[in-house]
Amino acid sequence: MKEKYDKYWDNVDNMNYLLYVAVVLDPHNKLRYVNYCIQTIYGTNSKKSKEILEKVKKNLDDLFSHYKSKVEKNNVQNTQDGGFGEKSSRFCEMNIDLELEFDKFDDEGQDTKSEVDIYLADGREKRDQTFDLLGWWKANSAKFLVLSILAKHVLAMPISTIASESAFSTGGRVIDKYRSSLNTDTAEALICTKDWIRLSLVDLELGCSMKTKEIEELNEHMASIKIDALSRGKRPCNDVQQNND
Repeated sequence: MKEKYDKYWDNVDNMNYLLYVAVVLDPHNKLRYVNYCIQTIYGTNSKKSKEILEKVKKNLDDLFSHYKSKVEKNNVQNTQDGGFGEKSSRFCEMNIDLELEFDKFDDEGQDTKSEVDIYLADGREKRDQTFDLLGWWKANSAKFLVLSILAKHVLAMPISTIASESAFSTGGRVIDKYRSSLNTDTAEALICTKDWIRLSLVDLELGCSMKTKEIEELNEHMASIKIDALSRGKRPCNDVQQNND
């Protein structure tokens, strides 16, 4: 474990800085929280803590520059595809066009702050258990046009592959060597139904009028039908259909 830690977490070159960027994009934390944690681990104002913080900030700036170039490219493409008719319609909306042109004119020749600098300079949000992180970025997308898109993509990434691996494992248990010819719709229905059955009995009672004892008896009955059908070489679904008839 110590070797793994030293390789991936203690080695500055091998660190996954996207994890730190995700922490920075939380308005509760920002770069101050990362700074506090790094200095707590590696010492206040130590050379290693400064190096890590510089790399975190550089990775955030590089990501922002990449997303900014993509947004500007898309805007240029949309403008070119719009044609004369769209330009004429925008020209009629004189107030909006004047404001946009004034912003461009006012920014020319000035050392303006980027969205990253403005975001980091703003105060941190107060901690709240009901806080919706992605909802906050959506609400502030007008202020942070590019950074909100970056945050949406970074924060939506799963922190672990366990969930996806578990989904494949569940599929492997449904499509085994005895049921290898199931089509995709049937396999999806079985996996979805199994997920519903895993709900607690309390949740099941909220959704229907059946009592806990009746649900347990129904489960035992379905299990016995499946066992009897397999022992006679029949498909459980056919046996259930015959009982219903």
